[in-house]
Amino acid sequence: MKNPIIWIGFILASVMAVMQSALFSHFFILAYAPFIALSCMHTSMLQSLWLAAGAGFCTDLLSTDPMGIHTLTYTLVCALLHRFRLGVFKDQPLQLCFYTALISLAAMPMLMILLFLFDSHLPVHGKSILLDLIKMPLVDAAYAFFWFVGPLLGWEWGFKQWKRWRLIKNG
Repeated sequence: MKNPIIWIGFILASVMAVMQSALFSHFFILAYAPFIALSCMHTSMLQSLWLAAGAGFCTDLLSTDPMGIHTLTYTLVCALLHRFRLGVFKDQPLQLCFYTALISLAAMPMLMILLFLFDSHLPVHGKSILLDLIKMPLVDAAYAFFWFVGPLLGWEWGFKQWKRWRLIKNG
């Protein structure tokens, strides 16, 4: 994979996943949701599915949920929402936030259903379902904006400046 935006997104998501599991264990966000959004926006369907499975595996390694739940959830969400990437513009920074919210909106009910099926210790309340369907996509979109958009815009700006400098130097 030659796209550096995907690698930067994976590193940013992995840092947040480790920080979430080590420091903010009571605060639940889908750390790899913006990475899945980036992979859907910038790669083919097959590559996105593999990247989503890898992100789910990394999340499974850091969570106490049954192994494979996050891998299955992220892969299914990526398969369902990959077709909606055509309506998302790659060069607009806020589109990453909207697509992340859409991924979170699809992932949370699917994750809750899978956890209910495979982990009998999950309490399901009406208030928590409502909060997960409203609050979590908004929190994940804000997380994508503050944690991903700035570094990715900085990368693109730096890369353009580097290309301009190389053109002036060689020109």
